[in-house]
Amino acid sequence: MDKIQFASTIIKAHSFKVMSDRELVLDAVRDMPETASLHDIMDELLLLDEVKKRLAKSERGESGIPHEEAVKMLDSWIIK
Repeated sequence: MDKIQFASTIIKAHSFKVMSDRELVLDAVRDMPETASLHDIMDELLLLDEVKKRLAKSERGESGIPHEEAVKMLDSWIIK
C-alpha cells in the first residue's frame, strides 16, 4: 500500500460518522483497482476497520499513544 492509498483509507475511516459500515466497504472496494486480489481487499478492509476504531477511541479521549510514537508507528506501516 502506498502513501496515497493509506491516506485514502484514513479519509474513508473519517466518513464512518455519516456512512454505514456497508457503505464504507462498498466504497473502499469500488475504489480499488480491478486487479486487486482478495488478499488486497481484505487487507484494505482490516486497515479501514482498525483506523475507524482508533479514530473513535481518539475522539473519546482514549488514544493513549504519544504523538511522537504514533508518527513512528505510522511511518513503519507505510510502504516507501
